[in-house]
Amino acid sequence: MVYDLASEDVRLTLQITQRPNDDGQGGWLIEAHTRPAPEAPTVNEPGTTRDEALRAVARSWRAKDGAISYPSLDWEAVSDAMRGVRAI
Repeated sequence: MVYDLASEDVRLTLQITQRPNDDGQGGWLIEAHTRPAPEAPTVNEPGTTRDEALRAVARSWRAKDGAISYPSLDWEAVSDAMRGVRAI
């Protein structure tokens, strides 16, 4: 599933896919990227649940905050929005 979340300045796209869990990293993968940006920054992380995968994406994204093309995002609000549509 693909979810687009928009704010005044940034559009965040989250793609949630199920993945084989052969490596023990979990059965879900979330890829996140934003637009508009000169180079669309992308983070993808696995998790045993969709919620865990989103938390992993948030941690990875926060670690890049301030880097070129990685805008600061309110990951609590992102989680709330995703729970609101039962995506996680």
